[in-house]
Amino acid sequence: MKNKYLLRILYFVILLSSKSLPQESLSIGTYLGGGVISGNTASKGSFSSSLFVEVDPGFFKDLSARLSFLFNTDFNSILPNTIKRYFPFLKGFGLKAITSQSIEPNLFVEEGLGLIALNDRTISGTNEWDYGINFSIAGGFDLRNLKNKGFKISAGTEYGLTFFNTLPSYFSVHLQVQYIFKIGY
Repeated sequence: MKNKYLLRILYFVILLSSKSLPQESLSIGTYLGGGVISGNTASKGSFSSSLFVEVDPGFFKDLSARLSFLFNTDFNSILPNTIKRYFPFLKGFGLKAITSQSIEPNLFVEEGLGLIALNDRTISGTNEWDYGINFSIAGGFDLRNLKNKGFKISAGTEYGLTFFNTLPSYFSVHLQVQYIFKIGY
Protein backbone atom coordinates (compact mmCIF):
# COMPACT_ATOMS: atom_id res chain seq x y z
CA MET A 1 0.00 0.00 0.00
CA LYS A 2 2.81 2.41 0.92
CA ASN A 3 4.61 1.58 -2.31
CA LYS A 4 1.55 2.38 -4.38
CA TYR A 5 1.42 5.87 -2.85
CA LEU A 6 5.18 6.33 -3.23
CA LEU A 7 5.00 5.42 -6.92
CA ARG A 8 2.07 7.79 -7.45
CA ILE A 9 3.99 10.63 -5.79
CA LEU A 10 7.09 9.93 -7.92
CA TYR A 11 4.94 9.80 -11.06
CA PHE A 12 3.25 13.09 -10.14
CA VAL A 13 6.59 14.81 -9.45
CA ILE A 14 8.03 13.68 -12.79
CA LEU A 15 4.85 14.61 -14.67
CA LEU A 16 4.65 18.01 -12.95
CA SER A 17 8.30 18.78 -13.59
CA SER A 18 8.00 17.81 -17.25
CA LYS A 19 5.22 20.39 -17.71
CA SER A 20 6.47 23.23 -15.51
CA LEU A 21 10.26 23.14 -15.85
CA PRO A 22 12.27 23.65 -19.06
CA GLN A 23 14.26 20.41 -19.30
CA GLU A 24 17.57 20.60 -21.07
CA SER A 25 17.76 16.90 -21.88
CA LEU A 26 16.18 13.54 -21.29
CA SER A 27 18.09 10.28 -21.34
CA ILE A 28 17.50 6.58 -20.92
CA GLY A 29 20.05 4.01 -19.95
CA THR A 30 20.88 0.67 -18.46
CA TYR A 31 23.66 -1.03 -16.61
CA LEU A 32 24.70 -4.67 -16.25
CA GLY A 33 27.32 -6.09 -13.94
CA GLY A 34 28.16 -8.20 -10.94
CA GLY A 35 28.22 -7.65 -7.24
CA VAL A 36 26.92 -8.77 -3.88
CA ILE A 37 23.44 -8.83 -2.30
CA SER A 38 22.46 -9.48 1.30
CA GLY A 39 19.42 -9.33 3.54
CA ASN A 40 18.94 -11.41 6.67
CA THR A 41 21.38 -13.86 5.08
CA ALA A 42 25.04 -14.12 4.29
CA SER A 43 26.18 -12.13 1.27
CA LYS A 44 25.76 -13.78 -2.12
CA GLY A 45 27.41 -13.08 -5.44
CA SER A 46 24.93 -11.40 -7.74
CA PHE A 47 24.11 -10.30 -11.25
CA SER A 48 23.16 -6.61 -11.17
CA SER A 49 20.99 -4.72 -13.63
CA SER A 50 19.17 -1.43 -13.81
CA LEU A 51 17.02 0.52 -16.25
CA PHE A 52 16.78 4.28 -15.74
CA VAL A 53 15.39 7.55 -17.04
CA GLU A 54 17.30 10.75 -16.35
CA VAL A 55 16.09 14.35 -16.67
CA ASP A 56 18.33 17.41 -16.67
CA PRO A 57 16.01 20.16 -15.40
CA GLY A 58 18.25 22.96 -16.63
CA PHE A 59 18.31 25.15 -13.52
CA PHE A 60 21.45 23.50 -12.05
CA LYS A 61 24.52 23.07 -14.19
CA ASP A 62 25.55 19.41 -14.46
CA LEU A 63 22.90 18.18 -12.01
CA SER A 64 20.11 15.84 -13.05
CA ALA A 65 17.47 13.56 -11.51
CA ARG A 66 17.53 9.81 -12.23
CA LEU A 67 14.61 7.44 -11.65
CA SER A 68 15.68 3.80 -11.87
CA PHE A 69 14.43 0.24 -11.56
CA LEU A 70 16.98 -2.11 -9.96
CA PHE A 71 17.16 -5.89 -10.14
CA ASN A 72 19.92 -7.89 -8.46
CA THR A 73 19.73 -11.68 -8.37
CA ASP A 74 21.91 -14.61 -7.35
CA PHE A 75 24.58 -15.05 -10.02
CA ASN A 76 23.66 -18.75 -10.35
CA SER A 77 20.28 -17.77 -11.84
CA ILE A 78 21.90 -16.70 -15.13
CA LEU A 79 24.17 -19.75 -15.41
CA PRO A 80 23.02 -22.67 -17.57
CA ASN A 81 22.29 -26.09 -16.05
CA THR A 82 21.52 -24.76 -12.59
CA ILE A 83 18.96 -26.97 -10.83
CA LYS A 84 18.28 -24.81 -7.77
CA ARG A 85 14.59 -24.04 -7.19
CA TYR A 86 14.85 -20.60 -5.64
CA PHE A 87 17.28 -17.80 -6.44
CA PRO A 88 17.46 -14.92 -3.98
CA PHE A 89 16.97 -11.45 -5.44
CA LEU A 90 16.42 -7.79 -4.65
CA LYS A 91 14.33 -5.49 -6.80
CA GLY A 92 13.38 -1.91 -6.27
CA PHE A 93 13.23 1.70 -7.31
CA GLY A 94 15.62 4.56 -6.82
CA LEU A 95 15.50 8.31 -7.20
CA LYS A 96 18.82 10.10 -7.07
CA ALA A 97 20.59 13.31 -7.94
CA ILE A 98 23.42 12.86 -10.44
CA THR A 99 26.23 15.33 -10.92
CA SER A 100 28.63 15.05 -13.83
CA GLN A 101 31.98 16.65 -14.56
CA SER A 102 33.72 16.69 -17.92
CA ILE A 103 37.42 15.95 -17.61
CA GLU A 104 38.15 16.45 -21.30
CA PRO A 105 35.70 16.86 -24.16
CA ASN A 106 35.10 13.10 -24.33
CA LEU A 107 35.77 11.95 -20.74
CA PHE A 108 33.46 12.39 -17.76
CA VAL A 109 32.96 11.38 -14.14
CA GLU A 110 29.52 11.22 -12.53
CA GLU A 111 28.45 10.78 -8.92
CA GLY A 112 25.02 10.08 -7.50
CA LEU A 113 23.24 10.14 -4.16
CA GLY A 114 19.61 9.25 -3.59
CA LEU A 115 16.81 7.27 -2.01
CA ILE A 116 15.84 3.65 -2.69
CA ALA A 117 12.95 1.31 -1.98
CA LEU A 118 14.04 -2.36 -2.11
CA ASN A 119 11.93 -5.50 -2.11
CA ASP A 120 13.90 -8.13 -0.18
CA ARG A 121 13.50 -11.64 -1.59
CA THR A 122 16.82 -13.05 -0.34
CA ILE A 123 15.03 -15.88 1.52
CA SER A 124 12.14 -17.77 -0.09
CA GLY A 125 9.63 -16.78 2.62
CA THR A 126 10.70 -13.13 2.78
CA ASN A 127 8.82 -10.39 0.93
CA GLU A 128 9.64 -7.11 2.70
CA TRP A 129 9.93 -3.57 1.33
CA ASP A 130 12.71 -1.52 2.92
CA TYR A 131 13.85 2.07 2.40
CA GLY A 132 17.29 3.60 2.42
CA ILE A 133 19.94 5.40 0.42
CA ASN A 134 22.28 4.64 -2.46
CA PHE A 135 25.55 6.06 -3.72
CA SER A 136 27.13 5.68 -7.13
CA ILE A 137 30.19 6.75 -9.07
CA ALA A 138 31.06 6.14 -12.71
CA GLY A 139 33.60 7.28 -15.25
CA GLY A 140 33.63 6.89 -18.98
CA PHE A 141 33.44 8.23 -22.49
CA ASP A 142 30.98 10.80 -23.82
CA LEU A 143 30.56 9.81 -27.47
CA ARG A 144 28.49 12.86 -28.40
CA ASN A 145 31.52 14.90 -29.52
CA LEU A 146 29.98 18.08 -28.07
CA LYS A 147 26.68 17.41 -29.86
CA ASN A 148 23.36 17.54 -28.08
CA LYS A 149 22.34 13.90 -28.52
CA GLY A 150 24.21 10.63 -28.40
CA PHE A 151 25.68 7.92 -26.22
CA LYS A 152 27.68 7.89 -23.02
CA ILE A 153 29.45 4.66 -22.02
CA SER A 154 30.95 4.19 -18.57
CA ALA A 155 32.11 1.78 -15.90
CA GLY A 156 30.85 2.37 -12.39
CA THR A 157 29.92 1.10 -8.99
CA GLU A 158 26.81 1.48 -6.84
CA TYR A 159 26.04 0.74 -3.20
CA GLY A 160 22.54 0.61 -1.73
CA LEU A 161 21.77 0.34 1.97
CA THR A 162 18.41 0.21 3.77
CA PHE A 163 17.55 0.96 7.38
CA PHE A 164 14.41 -1.04 8.25
CA ASN A 165 13.03 -4.60 8.52
CA THR A 166 15.46 -7.10 6.96
CA LEU A 167 18.17 -4.53 6.06
CA PRO A 168 18.77 -5.59 2.45
CA SER A 169 21.78 -4.09 0.72
CA TYR A 170 23.60 -4.44 -2.57
CA PHE A 171 26.91 -3.55 -4.14
CA SER A 172 27.57 -3.68 -7.88
CA VAL A 173 30.35 -3.04 -10.35
CA HIS A 174 28.88 -2.51 -13.79
CA LEU A 175 29.08 -1.24 -17.35
CA GLN A 176 26.58 1.48 -18.16
CA VAL A 177 25.17 2.74 -21.47
CA GLN A 178 23.10 5.92 -21.70
CA TYR A 179 21.46 7.68 -24.66
CA ILE A 180 20.81 11.43 -24.33
CA PHE A 181 17.98 13.17 -26.20
CA LYS A 182 18.26 16.96 -26.44
CA ILE A 183 14.83 18.47 -25.77
CA GLY A 184 15.62 22.04 -24.69
CA TYR A 185 16.79 24.98 -26.74
